[in-house]
Amino acid sequence: MMRRASRLITAIIATTFLTQCQTPAPRAASGRAPVLLAIFAHPDDEASVAPVLAKYAAEGVKVYLAVATDGRLGVAPHAGLAAGDELAAARTKEMQCAAEKLGLQPPMLFGLHDQLKMGEGLPAHWEQIRELRKRVQQVLSELKPDVVITWPASGWTGHPDHRLVNSVVTEVFKSQYWGRPANLYYPGVPAGRLPDSHPTAGAGMDPRLLTVEIAVTPQDYDKAKQAWLCHQSQYTPEQIEQLYQSLVGAQQGVAHFMPLTAATRKSSSLLPGAGR
Repeated sequence: MMRRASRLITAIIATTFLTQCQTPAPRAASGRAPVLLAIFAHPDDEASVAPVLAKYAAEGVKVYLAVATDGRLGVAPHAGLAAGDELAAARTKEMQCAAEKLGLQPPMLFGLHDQLKMGEGLPAHWEQIRELRKRVQQVLSELKPDVVITWPASGWTGHPDHRLVNSVVTEVFKSQYWGRPANLYYPGVPAGRLPDSHPTAGAGMDPRLLTVEIAVTPQDYDKAKQAWLCHQSQYTPEQIEQLYQSLVGAQQGVAHFMPLTAATRKSSSLLPGAGR
């Protein structure tokens, strides 16, 4: 999430992985635990889907979180930390704390520059994007996740880093068949549940597109809140409480996702119902 408030899945091979029950996650044919990979832009972005990450981790899914940037520019006056290495180091520790609270695997921190050096000119910015693409390719190849989650096109807050992560992850995911990921998912909130003035109003989507619904429990929400409290450099406890209550109110016990789907049946027309 954007600093200070402006700061899964298909089944394992089938739709059973995304049921709303609290039963242990099914094993893949290889006997390994299912793998869920979430890829976001900044330390603390995981808050948008934290209840779902906590839910699946508790059910035996190996949940990994990859974070593109180091958050070194996310200055919040209450923290008293200047932009730069000190803030980046603090946010690394905060991200490790949050992952532990959620029951995730140790976070995978790409360490790219916050804002991907967009203020340093196109060559520097372009090099960061190339490195991001390379790191996403590596993590998909190494983990072979069953599920991938990333920002939707809006990035919830409209933050350019969020939008770029969506673009790069989607591009890499579609570039080849990775052998295991069945789908890519974008989190969203049914349109109308957040006012236009809300910092995450970009999360709103037509409910008809949010075809995956994950029931989350009070225990899942509590773990999410405890993880959010790790991000002390970004929020005061009062801000976290406000954002937390906003998330709970918008989700109403159900986290929504829009899958990236592609038809496997070939057609000779762009129009629905035409061609074959």
